[in-house]
Amino acid sequence: MKLSAPPPARRGALVLATALFAAAALAACGAGSKSSSSASSSSSGATTSVGVKVTGGFGQKPTLTVPSTPAPTKLTTDVLAQGSGAAVTSGQSLIVNYLGQTWTPKDGKPNVFDNSYDKHQPFAFPLGKQAVIPGWDQALVGQKAGSRLLLTIPPNLAYGTTKDASQPLAGQTLLFVVDVIGGYNVNSTATGAPASTVPAGFPQVKSASGKVPTVTSVKGVKLGKTPQSALLIRGTGPAIDPKKTLVVQLLQVNAKTGKALQSTWSGAGPQPISGTDALQAVSAFKGASVGSRAVVLSPAPTSSSQQGVVVVVDVLGEF
Repeated sequence: MKLSAPPPARRGALVLATALFAAAALAACGAGSKSSSSASSSSSGATTSVGVKVTGGFGQKPTLTVPSTPAPTKLTTDVLAQGSGAAVTSGQSLIVNYLGQTWTPKDGKPNVFDNSYDKHQPFAFPLGKQAVIPGWDQALVGQKAGSRLLLTIPPNLAYGTTKDASQPLAGQTLLFVVDVIGGYNVNSTATGAPASTVPAGFPQVKSASGKVPTVTSVKGVKLGKTPQSALLIRGTGPAIDPKKTLVVQLLQVNAKTGKALQSTWSGAGPQPISGTDALQAVSAFKGASVGSRAVVLSPAPTSSSQQGVVVVVDVLGEF
């Protein structure tokens, strides 16, 4: 949800898809720094301080009924359902589901301009770092994981007061229902005991519980026709569940040169991804627990336009 584009700009999800799960497509509780979400009571039929009626409970796609009165001029936060998780803090990677709707209808109908529920993909972003509109940064700091909120955001804290054809949300008062799933520190890593010796044909990885991993050598790396993986750290959290969404960090390097290509530790921060996709790409995670770390070899390139990659993946949590 960048300031210059309709919310949210989903760069984090693209990083993961490119770095890790594209390889699988070609072939076929965790760190203590997190604020975990928990179930909260239903907000079905709740009427808020701004007169908006919201139906649906935490995790469900909401429906908003907006009154025909003028839009509020100040930022307003209504807690529709209070979570019991830890409060999220500025600087964490915050993971949420959301629905955005303008206060003013379009062609006489509610104008829902974006939502994550239909995409079945939560949104992650660094909180308090101007990665989203100011209203989000201001309203979400301090909220408890597991909470459902209604944010009413005036134009000056959204996309500006000047209407612009290139930005259809400029000049609009925006409503967001936000389900706060949890916050993860940007330096969160796998925590657990070292796993068994990595097989031949894998890179050398400097790996320790609670430390950001580094690939120290790719000498002797052998890429196969399908993704290959090996466990580096065995976590102590709950079993990794393919039916859930995982929160991960990853490091990607060129399998031939060892050059770092991207890292969520120095970039997007912890990100959500489908457990089914993760276990398809990283077979070493089958039977493993949250808090685990694995090294993954992509399939060997089939053309000169492709490059082989090595990815180190940490599973920080699941929901």
